[in-house]
Amino acid sequence: MTFTARFASHLWASAAFLVCTTLVGCADYPKSPDGAAAVPAAQLQFVDLQGFDRNLAASLSAPLPSVDVAFYDRIAPSALPERLQKWMASVEAGGGSVKITPPPSTVTAKSPFLLISAITSLWTANKMAKEAAAAAQFRAAHAYNADVRLKVDDKGDTVVDKVVFTQRKK
Repeated sequence: MTFTARFASHLWASAAFLVCTTLVGCADYPKSPDGAAAVPAAQLQFVDLQGFDRNLAASLSAPLPSVDVAFYDRIAPSALPERLQKWMASVEAGGGSVKITPPPSTVTAKSPFLLISAITSLWTANKMAKEAAAAAQFRAAHAYNADVRLKVDDKGDTVVDKVVFTQRKK
């Protein structure tokens, strides 16, 4: 995503926040400790901070048909951040599915092992991930499926492109 696209995205999010807080009140959206409402958005950037959890919870509670989570850093599929694994555990706890989508037509000899390690890392949910799935903040993910989409970067390595949360049909 280019700087201009990111700026436009933040500008729209700011406008949505202004409308939300002044006209609607955003009573159902998670709030930060200082009382500010998180703004729902269809596209988020992953940052390993509590603010990300508030923003994702607001977006999944909105409810949006899908929410894309992109990454600033290169993330190996076998090293998905623990914060995001908690959201995946919550998807599964709500009856949803988590799948891995490999890069289009780039399967090499090492890719099957890479995918197996990615799946293993997602499914080695520890006690904390299970507890997080039951936490109120993560319940918004119960109505969604998650798709971890991979890509090949400029170095030829397979990395996580984005995670797409798609609302399940009721």
